[in-house]
Amino acid sequence: MEKAQRIIIKNKNGLHTRVAAMVARQSQKIEKIWDCQLYLRRVNAIDGVPCNSVLPLVSLKVKNGEMVEVYSSSSGSEEAVFKLGSFLSQTAELEVPDTEAIDSILQENTLASEKIFESINNGLIAMDSNGIINIFNRAAEEITGIKAADIIGKKADEWVPDFNLNNLLASKRENLGLKHKIGKKWVITNKSPIIVDDEVMGGVVVFQDISQIEELSWELHSVKELKEKLNNILETVDDGICMINHLREVTYVNHPFVKMFRKEGTQVLSRKIQDLFPKEKFGETFFSGKGELIITNKDNREFIMTARPIIIENKFRGNVIVARELTEIAKLADRIELLSEKTRFLQDELAKKEALNSSFDNIIGKSGALIESLTVASKAARTDATVLIRGESGTGKELVARAIHRAGSRSKKPFVGMNCAAIPSNLLESELFGYEKGAFTGAYKEKRGKFEIASGGTIFLDEIGDMDKAMQAKLLRVLQEQEIERIGGAHPIKIDVRVIAATNSPLEEMMKEGSFRRDLYYRLNVITVMLPPLRQRKGDIPLLVECFTEKISKKYDLPNCAITKTALSALEQYHFPGNVRELENMIEGGMTLSNTDWITLDDLPGYLCDEMGSVAALKTIQSWDGDNLPTFAEMERELIARALEKHGSYRQAGLALGLDHKTISAKVRKYQLD
Repeated sequence: MEKAQRIIIKNKNGLHTRVAAMVARQSQKIEKIWDCQLYLRRVNAIDGVPCNSVLPLVSLKVKNGEMVEVYSSSSGSEEAVFKLGSFLSQTAELEVPDTEAIDSILQENTLASEKIFESINNGLIAMDSNGIINIFNRAAEEITGIKAADIIGKKADEWVPDFNLNNLLASKRENLGLKHKIGKKWVITNKSPIIVDDEVMGGVVVFQDISQIEELSWELHSVKELKEKLNNILETVDDGICMINHLREVTYVNHPFVKMFRKEGTQVLSRKIQDLFPKEKFGETFFSGKGELIITNKDNREFIMTARPIIIENKFRGNVIVARELTEIAKLADRIELLSEKTRFLQDELAKKEALNSSFDNIIGKSGALIESLTVASKAARTDATVLIRGESGTGKELVARAIHRAGSRSKKPFVGMNCAAIPSNLLESELFGYEKGAFTGAYKEKRGKFEIASGGTIFLDEIGDMDKAMQAKLLRVLQEQEIERIGGAHPIKIDVRVIAATNSPLEEMMKEGSFRRDLYYRLNVITVMLPPLRQRKGDIPLLVECFTEKISKKYDLPNCAITKTALSALEQYHFPGNVRELENMIEGGMTLSNTDWITLDDLPGYLCDEMGSVAALKTIQSWDGDNLPTFAEMERELIARALEKHGSYRQAGLALGLDHKTISAKVRKYQLD
């Protein structure tokens, strides 16, 4: 049964450190005599702290005049409780009879505290009321890269300004769960002032490195998102898709595959592909990706089946098998070719009739696809309608946005650009809308956002598809109400800004997935400008090369180079995933490496040769002295081998080379390529 005695602390400093040390020493003696454990707690508290340890006693923060209880649950401890209670009731008159003993207890507790501070994995910084650092543990050294010997005794804000510790002392408020970036590391911090009798005695910061957690969280999110996207793609394509593992057992079939061959998904999973099509001969050539099969289903419809090996970390993991209806492929190919010819003709005709605003003169190109896009952009400049610019990375979306601004009625006003993907989502709102003084820690003065800065002019929101859902809702309200509200602000601010947005993201797919708001999409997509990739306007490459050589010549004070026909031909056959930006970088690199006034194929990246065919053959032709030119048969064999390697089937290789399936098959037998 619990025994307890109540005592009123009568010491002007309360249960301070030295008194706590005396109580702990006395408790140790009493506990040893009566073989019990004594505890101290506030009145009405459920649990207390051991009386024989200094730090727990001090942590109670008992003030002068407060009532506490000494108690014990040990049997026969009444006398022990009474003895320590009597000792505590004399706190006002307590003297230090044995200074060395008390100092020894304090020293032991101090050393214990230091060991605890040094052994924890979280960073710990403590400072006094003047902001001078007096504790800086091992974890703090590792996270910040600052040695304790260099920082102890120094001003906190001068050495660790990211933590804004002076504001902690001034505000007297705790700040918990704040995220900061220190160098390349993300940390989460808890900041607390040390307050005694309503006076700030210092402050403590505890922080943890969460960089790996952030990275793993992002990777997990990316994997889930990618898996969902891939699953949606596989289920919506018209091709039949079947995946098998390294044992050639079926692991996945999509809905079109089930319809083509009337194979229910639940009935085929884990079965070998050969068992599903027992009449077919699946050879090693097929599984290596170099062969194909023609399979007839129960309705006598013919399908062409090809396989692509899955290689992960240089290990074979299985195959992706694709099935397409043979007659449909031929019809689609003819239809696409016919439509492509009509499209090119109409684009060229349209380009001849439309005159562009002079603000678009610095955009290089004369192809029909580009001129059509710029014509739409030029018309859009006549009004203040919202414009959405679509196109792959490197196609010049910001260049077109600036041209629209210059061609419009707001050309004398600011053009303010913002890359939504480059700003962390938790900072994007303050960048766009600004904030008031004192809106959050560190907001020492008000700041105008991008919308206010662009007042009367144009704001360009690049990578709009990377904006999170919460910010999308706030942007939608700005577009609807034509007003913004600063963070911490009490009143809305009217704005007069034209909005031009740009993205290379598939917004329509994102709407289906729920990651992009449908109402915001319709607000932005008033006028759409689709910029073609460079591979769709290769006729502009010579003009772009000429422009870039002149620009780079002035930039680096280099002689203005010309480009050889072979090098230009390589550029015209390259597919340019990085578009115009990639071409400019190639020319810059070529001019830098060239030792003459000519950019040759040797000055350009080596992978360009792969787009033209055999590297060896190209080099031989380029340096031909009349004796070493390869034979036509050698060139033909190399071209067919490379086409088969790249496309995997006779039909696709034939389409790439302008030959039919039978001709490719005959050439393969002739040159023994199978």
